[in-house]
Amino acid sequence: MWRKRWVPYSLKYRLTIMLLVAILIPLATLGVSSYSSIYAVLKNKAERGVRSNLHQAMESLTRTLDQLNHASQQLALDGRIGRNLDRYLEADKYAKKEIHDEIKNEMSLVAFTNPTVGLVFYYFADSDTVMFENYEVRKDVDLDELPVLSGFGSISYNGPHRSLNPWDGHQVFSIVRAIDLPQEEHVYLYIETSFKLAESLLGMDQSAAGTVHLIVDADGRIIFSENEKAFPIGSLYASAEAGSRGYEEHYFFEEKNGKQAWKLVATIPKSVYDRELRNWLLEFAALAVLSLAIGCLVAWMIWRTVYKPLRNLSQGMKLIPHAAPVSDVKTASILEFDRIQNGFETMRTRIEELLLEAEQRERRKARLEVDKLMHQINPHFLYNALDTVRWLARIRGEKEIDKLVSTLNKILHYNLDKGDTARIGDELEALRNYMSVQAVRYRFSYEIEVVDEGSLEEWVIPRFVLQPLVENAIVHGLKEDGRIRVTLLREGADARVEVWDDGAGMSEEQLRKLKNKEHEASPGGGYGIGLNYVRKVVDLHYGDRAKLTIESEPDTGTVISLRLPMLREVDDIA
Repeated sequence: MWRKRWVPYSLKYRLTIMLLVAILIPLATLGVSSYSSIYAVLKNKAERGVRSNLHQAMESLTRTLDQLNHASQQLALDGRIGRNLDRYLEADKYAKKEIHDEIKNEMSLVAFTNPTVGLVFYYFADSDTVMFENYEVRKDVDLDELPVLSGFGSISYNGPHRSLNPWDGHQVFSIVRAIDLPQEEHVYLYIETSFKLAESLLGMDQSAAGTVHLIVDADGRIIFSENEKAFPIGSLYASAEAGSRGYEEHYFFEEKNGKQAWKLVATIPKSVYDRELRNWLLEFAALAVLSLAIGCLVAWMIWRTVYKPLRNLSQGMKLIPHAAPVSDVKTASILEFDRIQNGFETMRTRIEELLLEAEQRERRKARLEVDKLMHQINPHFLYNALDTVRWLARIRGEKEIDKLVSTLNKILHYNLDKGDTARIGDELEALRNYMSVQAVRYRFSYEIEVVDEGSLEEWVIPRFVLQPLVENAIVHGLKEDGRIRVTLLREGADARVEVWDDGAGMSEEQLRKLKNKEHEASPGGGYGIGLNYVRKVVDLHYGDRAKLTIESEPDTGTVISLRLPMLREVDDIA
């Protein structure tokens, strides 16, 4: 049932499906086996590029911060400029001018020899005063608000943040160093990177379009973000907020600063990172579609190759009931189809011959039906004649004749009934009527014994298998005033019928001939005719499941035993 539902009935569709499966299975196997390898190669390639660029950016940032630190050491108290600053604070009004110019010249020299240095100034926190700046400084300076990368003692590294130069709106890194002056407390040296240096350093990572850089401080908080919508400044990196949509849609690559605790993070959108893999998948899908198209084309070509021979065979089959074999058979020029065509033509010729034979057989059958109807006239006449005799005997008080004719009429009705099988009970009743009629003529006594009668008489056996056994015993073996006993009993799943008589018996030679299944008795040949009939009927219906045995001794009698399978339905008999 499932095959009719799921398997196409058309050969064309079956060819197409088989070719598509033959193409898809290798493609699927190749795709599955190569996907993991291609994915690993492309992922490693992209990851190496990102990490390499990120490492270079971190190296550049580290060098820049080291250069700022070196410049701050030159400008601190332990340097020449730092000592001049201390002198400047202690000098009188006239000496300050000379020291001021000297400090400015020294600061210009430091800035010139350090290209990474941009805005530089000293900040006096107590008086909120900025001194010795090389560029203009915003009025709202607050060094405490700068984003701190890390701090070591009196030094803090900051950034990226907006430049404190009001005319420079770019992002910069900076360093703030506390200056220990005997005459003044809370003095700080501020140095920031030069024009666009921070952008140029972060812009070195061109590994993938859409790359977003984050700078995370030692506490794990984002202090710089190129995409504040997805990664807000001030939020915790890789915290509970990492479950947000921004984190789910990106891959993260980190580079930790070797000297300090902050780290540089590059985030790449998954759509960009997986672009090469998607391109490979698209190319593979295009190859699969092309292969499927080629498979469909090949299936169509094969179908066209076999369609014409199949159509010729189909047309020939349709003409079988109406037309004679065609002499000029068209060949397909294909060995296998030519063989089928030749075999089909031979079969069609044979079918024509069989149809002719069937037609002749039907004519003979019609003639037999007529003969059968003619022969049925005589039994009806015999029924009516026996009824007439029975009524005459009854009118005249001849009770024995009345009973004999009535019994004979029952036998005649049973023997002429249609059907090949009968209940055992009906067969025994017919046998009892037959023996009562024969007992009037041959003067013998008889007995029919049924053991376990209720469970046996409903079973079905072939008609007329018991009467021939009794008839042979009566006609050919029984002496005058003899006895016959018929016993029916159950043995397991079988029923056994035993016919015993005390007649003349048989010699060993006669018994040997009767036991031979190929024995065919001639008319008047004794036991052979009836037993041969019973043997053929039993073999026809039961085959090897039934068994017929004969035991006999001269002047002692004969016992015939017939063992049959017990069947309840007529259809159970073969």
